[in-house]
Amino acid sequence: MQVIKTLPLKHLLIFCLAAALPLLLMSLLFNFPLASGGKYFPGTSQLLLGEIIHSAFLVAASGILPLMPLLFSIKHKMFRLVPKIIFAVSGFVCAWFAHAIAGTTGMLFYVVLVFITYGGGTLLIFDWLSSVTRTFLTLLRWSVALFIYVTLQLHLNLEVDIAHWKQTTAAVEFGALYFYILTVLEVVLYPPLTWYLEYRLQGEQRYSLALDGFGQTLG
Repeated sequence: MQVIKTLPLKHLLIFCLAAALPLLLMSLLFNFPLASGGKYFPGTSQLLLGEIIHSAFLVAASGILPLMPLLFSIKHKMFRLVPKIIFAVSGFVCAWFAHAIAGTTGMLFYVVLVFITYGGGTLLIFDWLSSVTRTFLTLLRWSVALFIYVTLQLHLNLEVDIAHWKQTTAAVEFGALYFYILTVLEVVLYPPLTWYLEYRLQGEQRYSLALDGFGQTLG
């Protein structure tokens, strides 16, 4: 049995901070008009930010689907590409549905937001983490993002149908809160949680190795 090699905590912090950076930039994009009295960052508009919010809902609701194949570990070299191929196919299907719902712009935002909502930089170290850790963290990010989205809708007293408010100033305030909260979670919650899960799994596996060795000694 091979002992799990955990990443040092400082490396996990670096990766998770890298995951938080695009979320922070997105939140600042929404915060800009709030702080500047209604002026939008060059190249953006209220309509564009509303489209991002629409895509953010699609990501919170369905973005977990294309990532599911990446959660499985396959040690055999001949089949290691299979999950990535399934990921590409399912990602294309989900993007196509996003295009049907939100148009080309919405589809592009969907693809970008799937990456940054579900860990961003941490997706790049999936092969370094145990399948238990990456499955738990991905499902946690999905459930938390969906919970935050719905909670903010209720808190701001917004309609269930996003089309009714995504082109209003409410979408700007919503987006700033939503992406700021996700940023804080990436910095505060996920780095120590990732390290703890890997450390505990390593301890359990070492314990199993010790028991196996003790059993072989008795035998």
